[in-house]
Amino acid sequence: MPTGTGVGGGGGGTTNPNGDPTPATDDSPPGKFRVNPENGRVMIDGVDTQVRGGNWFGLEGQDDLERPGAMELFIGSMSWVTTTRTIADTMKELTSSDLKFNTIRLPIAPQTLDAAHPDGDYTKTPKLKNNNPTAYPYANAYAALEDFLKQADANGLYVILGLHSCSNHIGWRKGKLDDAPPWVDSSRENYDYKKDNYTCASGEDAYNKEKWLANIRTMAALPKKLGIDNILGIDCFNEPWKYSWAEWADLAKECYDAIKSQNDDIIAVVQGVSGSHQTPGGSGLDLTPEPHGDENLNPNWGENFYGQHTYPIQIPRNRLCFSPHTYGPAVFVQKQHVDQSQAGCAGLEDEAAAAAKCGLDIERSNPDAVARLEKQWDEHFGFLHDEKFCVITGEYGGVKDWPKNEMEPALAQMWAHLPAGKRYDWEWQNMYTDYLIKKKMTDFTYWSINPESGDTGGIYGHKYTDADKTGWGTWTGLDTEKVQMLARLK
Repeated sequence: MPTGTGVGGGGGGTTNPNGDPTPATDDSPPGKFRVNPENGRVMIDGVDTQVRGGNWFGLEGQDDLERPGAMELFIGSMSWVTTTRTIADTMKELTSSDLKFNTIRLPIAPQTLDAAHPDGDYTKTPKLKNNNPTAYPYANAYAALEDFLKQADANGLYVILGLHSCSNHIGWRKGKLDDAPPWVDSSRENYDYKKDNYTCASGEDAYNKEKWLANIRTMAALPKKLGIDNILGIDCFNEPWKYSWAEWADLAKECYDAIKSQNDDIIAVVQGVSGSHQTPGGSGLDLTPEPHGDENLNPNWGENFYGQHTYPIQIPRNRLCFSPHTYGPAVFVQKQHVDQSQAGCAGLEDEAAAAAKCGLDIERSNPDAVARLEKQWDEHFGFLHDEKFCVITGEYGGVKDWPKNEMEPALAQMWAHLPAGKRYDWEWQNMYTDYLIKKKMTDFTYWSINPESGDTGGIYGHKYTDADKTGWGTWTGLDTEKVQMLARLK
């Protein structure tokens, strides 16, 4: 493999040296979960079905400043602070409300699958945050995972089970299976969760392709083990942004093969790459540009499928769903969000754009802004839907009132020059929702159900405010605006 890591697909792409098209079928008989080759829709028991859902995070690791290095494997984050809300209560609400969810994307870490791993031991001292034994009666994170899957099955919810990282200690920072520091947040301002002492390349958290494929096989075997049939898909690896598309397409094919070896009724869910990949022979943040179309339109991590044009993935179409992740300014201010006509702002993004006091150009009423973002999405993944592939937006969402954000108050100071009252991320979310409707590409899992996600918030509200931190862990009701926006996706 050009990166020199020894963990994946070899030589910039070896499963498809001739550029053969993605195969149509694996020739397996009809099953529980398949993709309709005529329209790219997920079929459940032979019936076209819209995937409507959200992400329920926690079992992939929650940052915990009080116990550094021991990121919590605790589903629902702090949502069980009281006994008034249970997992079943929330599941019933998600399915019966205007959301009409039928799917939950559930991210986990390798440690979640190990019942004996100390990071998921709920009996140890100090206890995990707000571990209420009445509402959360599990001995460990793996037991919580099994029960969650059973409860989802009992409540008519399908699950996309996703391997979110190479280690719960590292979380979203990784860009490949055996990633190592430096991490992209090492120089990030006003950020507390920097993990420069942790690596997936060696030591107790060492990870590699063999361990990854073993985890995939374990996940694929869960339906038979638990007597359930609601695991719709396995999301092979979250935001593999340090790979080239050819490298990742080869690894994803191995993921599919591992799934199929255990279960012939689970779809392989495959994310995209980014606008750069790790330089062959390099390490860390030594990066090489990755083709993605217009250089002025940056892809998010997990958004870029442009390489599919020249290096078609070799997972059969009827067992494959592509799953882009895309976000607005609440997560990262891309250069296509910035007013490029403003002096000194051309090409700037995020903190550099804030320091230059750049304005943003994200409004539904502006046809140019709409066209620019639609071009971004079309180039990076919308073309897949046009080609009748299954496309499920795996993550999108954000804090509606960004840059005002009760969980990250420093943002408001950084962007204080922006006009008061503008809801830039809410504009972006609705622009993306409009795009999905226009494309008839309405399968999604919104990030997130939980309200504790710092840069996105959730579908549920949260009692916490910057002025009153005592509300941490207490969910309030469903966010009416977000519910109404998602209800437009039919």
